[in-house]
Parts: sequence; C-alpha cells; structure tokens
Amino acid sequence: MLTPPLRTDRAVEDPKVIEEILNRAPVGHLGLCWKNQPYVVPLLFAFKDGNIYLHSSDSGMMMQFLRNNPSVCFEVEEFLDVVPAALPCKWSNTYRSVIAFGTAHVLTDPDEKTAGLHSIVAKYAGDEVARTLTKDMVEEYRSMLLHRRTAVFKIRIDQITGKRFETEKPDASTPSSRE
Repeated sequence: MLTPPLRTDRAVEDPKVIEEILNRAPVGHLGLCWKNQPYVVPLLFAFKDGNIYLHSSDSGMMMQFLRNNPSVCFEVEEFLDVVPAALPCKWSNTYRSVIAFGTAHVLTDPDEKTAGLHSIVAKYAGDEVARTLTKDMVEEYRSMLLHRRTAVFKIRIDQITGKRFETEKPDASTPSSRE
C-alpha cells in the first residue's frame, strides 16, 4: 500500500469519477523502470472493465522495459484552467488526475488482443470505426514505417487514486499579471 495523499481534501474516491477522468483524458503517461532506469512514454489508451489497454510496436524500448519489469505506473490528467492570484507564488491551476499502479500483460490471445485494440479505436475514432476491426487485421497489421507487429497490452490495476482541484473562476477584480 502506498502512502495516502497529503491533500485528502482533493482526493477522488468515487470510482465513477475516476472512470470519467480516464475516459475523458486523451493521453496517458506510462511509467516504467528497469535496472534503475526510469522511462515515461505518452500513449493513447482505453479504460475498460477495470483494466487499461494500450498498444505499441512489439519491439523497441518500451516493450523491452515491459518484458523485463511489468510493474508500471500510469497517469492521466485533465488540465482545466490557470487560477491567477495577487502574488506569484499563490498562482495555481485547476485539474483532475488519476494515477494507477499495476502489472502490464502483453496480450497473446487473438480475441483478447482484438477486444483491447477495439476499445482503444472506439475511444478515439468511435464505435462504428472500431467495429470494422477484425482479428485478422490485428494479427497481420504491421507498422508501415517499422514493419513490426502491433502489441496490445493491458494493465491490471492493483491500486488507483484520483485527485482534483476545481474552484470557481476568480472575479474580474482579482489582480492578474496577465493584464
């Protein structure tokens, strides 16, 4: 168990709100570590049935890290706005974020791999486009640039936390250095 957040007033504990943040976030950041070397990569993703689905080439640095250490951290954020203040050190921003810790598993079952990729395609292109995806397409698809197969993997979440800071917009009389 990790240390609880310092700002409990900003904690998001409602699973529906956490799911909403994950579904709205356009990009996730996957944190990996191998031989004391950290690595973070931005990725498109989908959250479905309590798992996070991602895809990439089946080779490269990220897959090397995953195969050697499948323990991962995944983060998304939704930047909402800048909150100006009279003093520079009092400026802030409003946001919503989620951090998940878990284990990444490269999917090898063709049906599960297709379903995972379907979830990702549906999130970004819509269900109509995702329905055109077939198991054969997933198994045969190769990146046009790298001539490598697509890997699909899922993160089984062990722990997930959400955090948010949302406030009313300051009124027009609040001094701002942007003026």
